[in-house]
Amino acid sequence: MRNSFQSAELRPSTSSTSTVERGVEYSLADAADQGPPAKKPRSMQLSGVQTQQQSPPKSVGQRIKETLQTSKSQLCRSSNVADTSLISAPMSPPPLGAAEVNTIRIIGQYLKNLGLQETVATLFAESGCRLEDTLAVRLREYIIAGEWDHALGIVDKMSPFVANLNLLRIREKLYEEKFVDLLGKERVLEALSLLTVDFPSDPAFFDRRNFLATLLYVDPKSVDVCAKTGAHRTERERNVLVAEIQQLLPTAVMLPCNRLKKLLMQSWKMQCRECYLHVREDFDVSPDYILEDHQCDWDHFPMFTSQVLTKHTDEVWCAAFSHCGKYLATGSRSGAAHIWKIINEATVEPYKELTGRNSSSLLTWSDDGALLAVSAAEGHLADVHVYDVHSGIIFCVIENRANDSTVMSFVPNSSFSYKLVCADQMGHFCQYTLSKNSVKSEGKFEGYRIRAVHCLRNGSVLAADTHNRVRSYRFSDDSEITLIEELSQISTFVVDKSERRVLIDTKLHGLRLWDLRTRTLIRSFIGAPHQDFIIHSTFGGSEQSYVATGSTDECIYVWKQSCEELIAKLAGHTARVNAVAWNPRLPQLVSCSDDCTIRIWSPLVGIDSSTIQQN
Repeated sequence: MRNSFQSAELRPSTSSTSTVERGVEYSLADAADQGPPAKKPRSMQLSGVQTQQQSPPKSVGQRIKETLQTSKSQLCRSSNVADTSLISAPMSPPPLGAAEVNTIRIIGQYLKNLGLQETVATLFAESGCRLEDTLAVRLREYIIAGEWDHALGIVDKMSPFVANLNLLRIREKLYEEKFVDLLGKERVLEALSLLTVDFPSDPAFFDRRNFLATLLYVDPKSVDVCAKTGAHRTERERNVLVAEIQQLLPTAVMLPCNRLKKLLMQSWKMQCRECYLHVREDFDVSPDYILEDHQCDWDHFPMFTSQVLTKHTDEVWCAAFSHCGKYLATGSRSGAAHIWKIINEATVEPYKELTGRNSSSLLTWSDDGALLAVSAAEGHLADVHVYDVHSGIIFCVIENRANDSTVMSFVPNSSFSYKLVCADQMGHFCQYTLSKNSVKSEGKFEGYRIRAVHCLRNGSVLAADTHNRVRSYRFSDDSEITLIEELSQISTFVVDKSERRVLIDTKLHGLRLWDLRTRTLIRSFIGAPHQDFIIHSTFGGSEQSYVATGSTDECIYVWKQSCEELIAKLAGHTARVNAVAWNPRLPQLVSCSDDCTIRIWSPLVGIDSSTIQQN
């Protein structure tokens, strides 16, 4: 049985691509016999000398057609063929499965978009398939031509194989286009009749109909009705409308636009995700990915030291990038915190020096990158200082009467004001609203000894406590719930960009990756010694697909998040590495150490070779 779609109507024979959309019901040779053939140059042989006229260039489809015709004629002339049924029987399409038919259809669509009409006709003639249902072909033609009545008539004939709700949505779109068209022609009474009689009466469309009714009173010469309604005027815009309607039709009736191109792009993205070393979002699409799987080389991975920063004079304890990836903040055991401006993936420059305190144990950025909160270690100078990053002056100060090291996190997406959550191991856990030289407490939880916090976009706050738990708190309604219980002491944790996963640093079991939604352990990353020190880890890469951390053995460890195997161990520091941060915008890794230095790790591509040798 041939693989073709049945339809009550055939496409008008005037279309230039009727062979494709209607399907070919005869063999290629038979199809070639319909109508007078095109004139071709003939070969003439006189007195044993053969002369040929120069023929014009032929399309791929014409060459395939001639080859098939030649093969058939040779088969008919052959005297060695025993089975004469092969000579008289017409060529039939091979047996094809559903997957093969669909593959041929999207290949035909791709070739048609390239303008290879003869090739497309030959492909469907030999396979016995058709590109789309005839009704779908005619619907597309009528929509692009702006013939809304004809398009609506085709939609009515699709009712046997399209869901009623989808039919209503298609009619609503087409009636709206017709309504705008009538207003443009100043046929207001017909437009009014359309809304009252023809427009779908389903309650789901009441608001839209009422909105359209308000346009009956506007002057289409002074008001752009198309802009107000989103109607489609040009052929290009109507192709967008066709794509919207296609989503409401079965794919057996109308193919999605550029389906093969979309599948190829999905293949590219999947190859990038599976690439061992893919860290860039802006990596140029290589045409070779169609022929072979994409694979980056080590030169594209941030594992080469491009710069060593020595502005700190004591152990560097913390580093954090702004959310935009344009600035880096670093803090040390003593001395001021520093802000660095990211020039490119290999270079940073000093931007601001934040004076007013003598140590920094933790840094956190506001969502917009305007403020930076800095906390210190235990002692009488453990207040939290919030700085205006671009001026370098103190924005406000949060007192810490417990004199304990404070952990903190800015509340994201806080409108009209900045909010900061602070906690410590002495039982203080509060949310503050910040303004210039002013701090206001907006809620608190008592009795929890907190080691790390992170504010989520949904308004909840994750906090790790001394009972080895990660819990979710809401200051808006004082609710709390336990999400994760670890087997050993939690030092700190970090949440990925999607807020779906959390990487917990435990004292005895290494780094452990958890799914926050399912509350299940995904995998552990073993090998980087932390001992009893607080070492800040990070997610990294374009898809947050890497995990990196420092260690007491002076190295940086990098894993692919999808497996537990270590893929890189970076050496260069001469003392414990206290923190690692990954730029959210660039393939750039930063590490800070007790050797009083900050190292910038970048891809080898784009770095001067002398810089690599020096560092």
